[in-house]
Amino acid sequence: MEYRELGRTGLQVSRLCFGALTMGPLQRGLSPQQGSWILRRAFELGVNFVDTAELYCTYEHIRLALQDYASERPVVVTTKSYAYSREGMLNSLEKAQKELGPNCLLIFMLHEQESSHTLRGHWPALEVLFEAKKAGVIHAVGVSTHHVEGVRAAGNIPEIDVISPLINSTGIGIQGGNREDMLSAIKGAANLGKGIVAMKPLGGGHLLADWSSALEYLLVKAEIHSIAVGMKTVQEVENNVAFFQGRRDLPAPEITTRRLHIDDWCIGCGACVRACPNQALEIQAGKAKVASRENCVFCGYCGASCPEFAIKVI
Repeated sequence: MEYRELGRTGLQVSRLCFGALTMGPLQRGLSPQQGSWILRRAFELGVNFVDTAELYCTYEHIRLALQDYASERPVVVTTKSYAYSREGMLNSLEKAQKELGPNCLLIFMLHEQESSHTLRGHWPALEVLFEAKKAGVIHAVGVSTHHVEGVRAAGNIPEIDVISPLINSTGIGIQGGNREDMLSAIKGAANLGKGIVAMKPLGGGHLLADWSSALEYLLVKAEIHSIAVGMKTVQEVENNVAFFQGRRDLPAPEITTRRLHIDDWCIGCGACVRACPNQALEIQAGKAKVASRENCVFCGYCGASCPEFAIKVI
């Protein structure tokens, strides 16, 4: 497994980052024990980097995988929170520390930032993270974003160490520009010393048929330090690790049909529309509807926001 320094954080991370969203309740719904077995296999094969979020509800999966795990190369975990207030971020930080346990180096991010305006609106939460880094509670501060302007804005803030942008070979899911705009913003941020962790390399599953070329597209880009790939089986872990190690004779993952299912009891409150980062949903005749199947990357954020549990990825 190849390792790279994540910007100027001093952290050496595997180029393959284990994306924990897919195994959690927003998608596959694996139990913590099942998820921990898959994570441990990834650790055994050299993956030392995990991407999660408070929203994903996979802290216990990771904590169990890290229990009694000893390695010369420590495991780095990136988590994210939507908190915008000081109190909210203090609660999120405490939850992550308690539920992930002490056996990892922690990077803490603001989840889904759009621009300098949203970063200013979240500044009290960011200050908590800056203080936590200074106190040695976390190792680095970052942001995740689907927006070109989110990358540019975060790049211009010296205290932000890591950026996790949405980038893939077709540009699906990128907001506020196209693929080339996002690449330009990523290169600018990397030149400023930011660690770059690419997300959605397979476009939420839309690019599975071109799995090999989609991953290769990002692997050749020096400005991208690590690539977060969602994994939910040991076979996926083993195939992805082999690919990142140079194997090119592997079969593409099995393509499973995925879709958003909206139940009849939807009350049309619009929470899912507001939660969707890609404008894939709308309200029609008092119900949530899929406005653009092409824009949906099956992140499951809509389902997490629904007060009636009426929408899910299946």
